[in-house]
Formats: sequence, structure tokens, C-alpha cells
Amino acid sequence: MRARSRRATCARLASECSVGTFPLSAAERNAVVLLMSEVEAVTIQTERFGEIRAPKNEVLHFAEGLVGFAEHKNFVLVQEAAYSPFLWLQSADDPHLSFVVVDPLEFMPEYRVEIKPSEIASLDLESLDKAKVLVIVVVRENPEEITANLQGPLVLNLEKCLGKQVVLLSDRYHTRHRILDEIEDDATGPRAESEG
Repeated sequence: MRARSRRATCARLASECSVGTFPLSAAERNAVVLLMSEVEAVTIQTERFGEIRAPKNEVLHFAEGLVGFAEHKNFVLVQEAAYSPFLWLQSADDPHLSFVVVDPLEFMPEYRVEIKPSEIASLDLESLDKAKVLVIVVVRENPEEITANLQGPLVLNLEKCLGKQVVLLSDRYHTRHRILDEIEDDATGPRAESEG
């Protein structure tokens, strides 16, 4: 991950999320890239991106919803190139509900998810290696304070359009992991482990 470009992306994301809107023209909104193939599409109203179209057969279904949002079960991934590697997990049913998400390997290459075989099976996956893992990001006005929830990753089976938020039992990760701290560590090399 390039520290300087990721820092700039985080700053832009923080700035635009803090005012609650993104300065996208109608043409730019129509150019929002969905991480899905073109098939029969559904129209989704969104607060951030206006009206978008998503392939109907690739709307992600979270049978249990997300932690704190159990009633919201259908989402699409929305990508806007200016904010790469960040994506939006947009509710297909509530225009006001979206989460900024990112692949944790973008800022923490050693991140590993260990979940029960029953959770892997519930996603119709043969193994966790076939899953796409994303984490929810909390964007604050100060980019230095942007955090990722590494304790509750989203595990996705993109082929079957199934998703599940899992809560890791390990104390190795936490819910407010500062992204820019990792980016700076990547740029300067490994950090010393403290004892204690």
C-alpha cells in the first residue's frame, strides 16, 4: 500500500463523509462502478450516490443482517474510483444505510480470519480461502482517526451472493483499529512489539 496516496484518500474520504455528501455530478453518479456483472438489474435509491442500478442476481444477502442492523439483509457493493481501495456496502432497501468497507489486507497484510467450519458452511463455501473478507470502516473528520473493525469482519461468498458478519473470538484484533497507523508502519517497516 502506498502510504502517501492512501493517506490522501483517507483525508478526502474523511472530508467528504464529515459533510455527509459526495461531490458527484449526475454523470459521475451514473459512472459509479458496481462490483457485479451486468444482468437483470434492480434500481436502488441511495442517499450518497443517488439512484444506482445493481444486478438483481448479485445483491448480497446477509441472512442474519449486520451487528446492530439485523433487519437489513440485502446489500450491494459500490465502488467509486476516487476512493479506492474503499468501497460502500449499500443497503438495497434503505437509501440512508451504507457502510464504508475495505479489504483489511490493503493496510494489514498479516490479517487473518479464523472462523468455525459451521460459519464457512453457512456461506456455502468450501473453504475460507474462497471468501472475500471486508471490514467496516468508521470515518471521522480527522483522517488520523479513521478506524476499521477488525473484530467483526464481513465474510462474503461473491459467487453465491451470501454474506455474514462474524465476531472473532481472538483478542488479537479490536473494533477500532486505526488504519493510518498501519499505513505508516508499512512505510517505515516493522514495528517493535511491546511487552506488557
